[in-house]
Amino acid sequence: MSIPENQRPVRAPRRQAPISLISMGVMAAVLLTMVILCLVPGAGKSTKNPVIAFYADEANVPSLSLTNTLHAAGFEYEFLRYGADLPDASSVVVAGVGADAAYVINEFKDDPHVIGFILICPELNEDFMTGLSSLNPACDVAIFAGRDNAGSVSQMGAARLIYERISGDDTLFSPSIKRGGLFASKVYVNNEQNRMLSLSCFKVNDPMKLMFSPLFQNELAGYLSVTYIDESTREISFGRINSWFVFCWISFALAVVSVLLYISNMSLSVTGNDPKKAPVSKWVFGVIGGVSIAVAIGIIATTFSNTLNRSMPVILVLLPEVFMLTLFIINFKWIYAKEGKFIPSGKTLIPSVFMAVVIGLFAMLMTALTMDLRVHVIRDAGLSSGLLTTLLVVDTALATGLIYASRKSSTAGEGAKNCFGNRIIFALMFLPSVAALLFGFIPGSHGVFYAGLAGIAATGLPYLAVMPLVRHTDRSLVPGVLHGVVFVLVLAAAL
Repeated sequence: MSIPENQRPVRAPRRQAPISLISMGVMAAVLLTMVILCLVPGAGKSTKNPVIAFYADEANVPSLSLTNTLHAAGFEYEFLRYGADLPDASSVVVAGVGADAAYVINEFKDDPHVIGFILICPELNEDFMTGLSSLNPACDVAIFAGRDNAGSVSQMGAARLIYERISGDDTLFSPSIKRGGLFASKVYVNNEQNRMLSLSCFKVNDPMKLMFSPLFQNELAGYLSVTYIDESTREISFGRINSWFVFCWISFALAVVSVLLYISNMSLSVTGNDPKKAPVSKWVFGVIGGVSIAVAIGIIATTFSNTLNRSMPVILVLLPEVFMLTLFIINFKWIYAKEGKFIPSGKTLIPSVFMAVVIGLFAMLMTALTMDLRVHVIRDAGLSSGLLTTLLVVDTALATGLIYASRKSSTAGEGAKNCFGNRIIFALMFLPSVAALLFGFIPGSHGVFYAGLAGIAATGLPYLAVMPLVRHTDRSLVPGVLHGVVFVLVLAAAL
């Protein structure tokens, strides 16, 4: 017997979890994943492992990913300056990085602890090639370099010429081996199988930047595990290497998604999302335009001065502070004036602090997973720490003042001001770095290219980190502190 429709029990509607709770759950999972990814590379560390001694000019390297890769192959590593002594280990593979890479062979070939050599993007220097052949040194030598599809001897790069000198092979007519999948490297191995040349499918301008490539790290680990199988303390795990990189990029993507989900449930701030824009001062155009022209001239001068070339990354990553200081001075009357004064709502304090802490943790862990967070341009640890602390305070003060000035201007009906309220001003701040980036495409100017890239990161990443707080809360100090933290992280990663 059917029950009349009007007498049937009414089911309560299924309650759906709020977006904010879902986003916080994703945030917690991503933060836990990132922490685990920071701890995993330490697994496999042992004093019995053979050591790779990388000889190179000091620069930023992906320390966590490289540690994970080499531990998966049963190796430890150290970065040393040219001329430094070998590390204290029973088995050492010496790796030379950059133009002077071949120097390490004659320097250490007679050391009883050296079991092999690796050259990364070497240049041909006859002083370093004296006496080298397929029999000298007797241990294995591997060369890794960028793409080289030359069809004649006159067009061949230094890496191929060095390989032919120390192996006796002819790479023009000898068959090569493809290693890898879609982006396979071209590999040559001599008959005695004690010399190897690997040419990437990509052009490599900076050998230190090759360290960041998962393809290179995977290939390096594979070579070490096969060549030094007797010295290695464990069998290589490619699954550990590949999964570490995969989980890194997945966690990065989910971190962005979780933040966007959280702010989608927040209302826009009247003072942080003002459609009216205050007119751009002629002083802003004058200062930023003048600095851009000066930097462009300096970029051209880098082709003649090696000292200026080394200073270019420092100049470009600090330029955002110069621009923000200029804007701070121009907008100072809005910081102390009574006009437009407003009191932030108490309801936005906790959400703004929560978002700032989460975004700051994401930025810190992402940077730690991809860089080593050491300032290499300053050797003294105390001096570099003092510089970073000073810049943290300065950037926080400037960013807080500019955000506050823009909010007061919007409250007074004058429209949003400076780089946090007017995108035109923010876009102008990129001009010097973009000029360096474009000039860096000229052959031989890859250092300027990476300097421009660092300048773009120092300008854009802190801005992207704080804009959700600027647009969705009425706080100024909280996003200002976050801007300073992210700027210092980018500075440490870039220098």
